[in-house]
Amino acid sequence: MGDHHGTEQTLSLLARRGALELLLAMHHRGGTASFAQIAAESPRPTALLRAMAADGFVVSPHAGSLDSEPLAETRFCLTSRGAAILGHLLRLRHWLASRTAPDPRPTGT
Repeated sequence: MGDHHGTEQTLSLLARRGALELLLAMHHRGGTASFAQIAAESPRPTALLRAMAADGFVVSPHAGSLDSEPLAETRFCLTSRGAAILGHLLRLRHWLASRTAPDPRPTGT
């Protein structure tokens, strides 16, 4: 039967406002970014980081929990799962953009 609930939960997480920006903040910096860098690009980063860490998309090499807001210099890294899902999201975004681009052919011919 598969893990339908888990898939829906992951899709809901990835659809949250700021989720793509959070992943991109790390990706654009070689897979790791500070909390301050993430917060500059993604709204509500603490809640998103908690959810992303729970789903295995990001990790912090520092011990501790995300029960409180991380310090500005706390680093977070994409996991291989996070990098893979970001690749899928970027391909999907590119595909959608190619489908919504205006038709370059002149009209009325």
